[in-house]
Amino acid sequence: MKPNVSVGEYVLDAGKLAPPAAVTTAATAGYSLQDWVAIVTILYTVLMTLHLIYKFFKERNDG
Repeated sequence: MKPNVSVGEYVLDAGKLAPPAAVTTAATAGYSLQDWVAIVTILYTVLMTLHLIYKFFKERNDG
């Protein structure tokens, strides 16, 4: 790691790399673009739901 670079910057860079890497992996695995979009939409929905549940319980316990 570089001395003046925070972990958040590495996470942000990894987030920027994830979509192209996922498309390449999906294409290699034989999924069509339509399948890939459906899978990512489902994954995004699940992650956002989990985030909202976490946020709800965190606010409930803090407040």
